[in-house]
Amino acid sequence: EKQFISDFYNAKAYVPVGIMASSDLYDKILQQASVEKTPFPPWMGKLNEMFVGGMPGNAIINIAADTGLGKTTLVNSMVEYWIFNSPHTVGVVSMELDSSQYGEALLGQYIHRKISLIADMDERLRFLKSDEIKGKANQLFLKEDGSPRFYLLDNRDGSVEDIQAAIEELVVGCGVKIIILDPLQDVLDGLSNEEQALFMKWAKGLIKSHGTTLCLINHMRKTPAGQSGGDHESNIMGSSTIIKSASANILLKRDKMSDDPILRNTTEISVTKNRLYGITGPAGAVYYDNQTARLHNLDDWLNENAG
Repeated sequence: EKQFISDFYNAKAYVPVGIMASSDLYDKILQQASVEKTPFPPWMGKLNEMFVGGMPGNAIINIAADTGLGKTTLVNSMVEYWIFNSPHTVGVVSMELDSSQYGEALLGQYIHRKISLIADMDERLRFLKSDEIKGKANQLFLKEDGSPRFYLLDNRDGSVEDIQAAIEELVVGCGVKIIILDPLQDVLDGLSNEEQALFMKWAKGLIKSHGTTLCLINHMRKTPAGQSGGDHESNIMGSSTIIKSASANILLKRDKMSDDPILRNTTEISVTKNRLYGITGPAGAVYYDNQTARLHNLDDWLNENAG
């Protein structure tokens, strides 16, 4: 009886579903402020400045570049950093690499050697089965308690609805808070603009209902003159809702055909949309060392290799 009376007098006024009273907003602000950010790797330090400490939670982040520029390599390096340094669990949906290819690429980055460059099959197997590499693989793929460091969606052949359901399972069943979808266009291929808009509506609902960050990797279309599309976010392939739905758009640009080997392996980063913090513009450059499969902040690499 006492509990009933207490609940009766402490009850909040009725508010229709989907409507929030202003009296609840302060608690929501505190809730959002307590969500830890995920820092970008040190070689992308300028992004940490522009996002005031790192990638925010509850956001859609577009990363876009021309085909063949090296988006996957850059994003995989981010994943490698995040699985050790992010406060949140990462889930990867790789539409271009199967699980074995993805695992090899990530392991190569971790051990500072591009495994695919070992041409002889027997030599490659001996290398992978060595105690040292098996130990490194355990460090990369398993936490100290034996649990997985991250999750990978291995079924890439289903419908859009199947992929959505699998992503929801990653979030709900595996506790994933950061989803990497690479590339988005492989999921949306063949869909009308209206159907793509529905996918982005689902994405916005997912981050809102589960506090998830979606990192969407995008291809860019060539301009009519056949030039790089990496100068403007409007060149992201697909419906304009991809651009409009995002909290931030990050563009990558590289001169793949430059005669200068340093420029040929340098990727310039820019932020063209930053809804949460309003800071846009150039965001530094990274240099890729093909032999070690490592990315470096360009300025730092130039200073270390001067002369």
